[in-house]
Amino acid sequence: MKAKAAHGGGGGGSSPMPVEWADPGFFTRQSKTRNFFRLLKQLVVPPEGHKTIPTLAGIFLILLTLGIGSAAYNTSSNILFMTLSLLLSSLLLSGILSWMNFKGTRWRLVLEPHFRAGEVTPIRIELTNNKKLLPTYSLWFDVQAAVSEESHRIFLQERLDASSSVKLDWMFEPKRRGIERINIAGLETQFPFGFLRKIIGGGISRDVVVWPKRVDYNFKTITGRHAHKQGSTNFKPGGGSELVNLREYQPGDPQRLVHWKASARLQRLMVRQMCEENQDAYLIFLETPASHWSEGEQFEKLCSFATSLAEDLYMEDRLWGAALNDEPVLPIKRLSDLHYFLEKLAALAPVEDYRPLNETRAATIITFSPGPDDRVFAYVGGNSTGSA
Repeated sequence: MKAKAAHGGGGGGSSPMPVEWADPGFFTRQSKTRNFFRLLKQLVVPPEGHKTIPTLAGIFLILLTLGIGSAAYNTSSNILFMTLSLLLSSLLLSGILSWMNFKGTRWRLVLEPHFRAGEVTPIRIELTNNKKLLPTYSLWFDVQAAVSEESHRIFLQERLDASSSVKLDWMFEPKRRGIERINIAGLETQFPFGFLRKIIGGGISRDVVVWPKRVDYNFKTITGRHAHKQGSTNFKPGGGSELVNLREYQPGDPQRLVHWKASARLQRLMVRQMCEENQDAYLIFLETPASHWSEGEQFEKLCSFATSLAEDLYMEDRLWGAALNDEPVLPIKRLSDLHYFLEKLAALAPVEDYRPLNETRAATIITFSPGPDDRVFAYVGGNSTGSA
């Protein structure tokens, strides 16, 4: 069996895909004078998503300030006025320091290209502090998974020194396949005294594909002369010992398959295309007419069954291609083709108007049918070969 790297939940070997950096929006690339007046305007009319809310301790401090202010005005006591000034200055200083705490920070979402239902995948926030001297303290991010209706707070536990970065993770488990929207709803801090909650908008939202989850299933593969009851014999390109064809070199082809004599004769790199011995090539064909399938657990099991079977056949080098309803057949020759098929399964739904695609396919076709008790059966040539 020729080993291939099938892509598991959360992205496997694919590289995470970050997006653009977001920042508090306190300053823009303008002159210092324009930035100063822009900041004054933001103090009066905060940007969208920016809020300053007193905490419980802050509310008591404000009430105490009002009481001491009334007493100072009625008694004309210098000590009370000095106390009032101290309390008001603490509130003002709290706002200024929290503003400085946010200033110079940038953040972005770093997500895997795709998630898998039922498997834990990290939602990562990369936070950097671009200030030259001052560190950043006590931030937390409100992160939401809109479709799953889940939210989580990711805390910056330790201080973030100037000109340094940190990565914060939320281990998220999507419940269903489909398109999940991940967004940073906002950032918050109570630094430095805990009197005020300073909230700013997160400014980032991203959609990610959630593959169907894997399920346990049984499937009896067909080999040898019983494998081709539906058409002509097909040789599955693979790593066997029998030569099928010569073709031009493509990036990623192993050097051991290069046919040096043919390459020298044709003045371009040619590789040998081999076939697997005694193994059959399969085509996974899903038909989802609404008359047979309806939204529910059985349909979700169909998507999971097809996902699990496609990945396992690909690892065995026995997956020729896949097709959905009347869409063109997708040949699966490399990992990116398999990923594209799984993304199609993530968005699959029953269809009302459906015309079967009459096309001759040089592969053993696997079809599916609903069974009792939400079971799903797989068929090859009209014979049941597996179920989930």
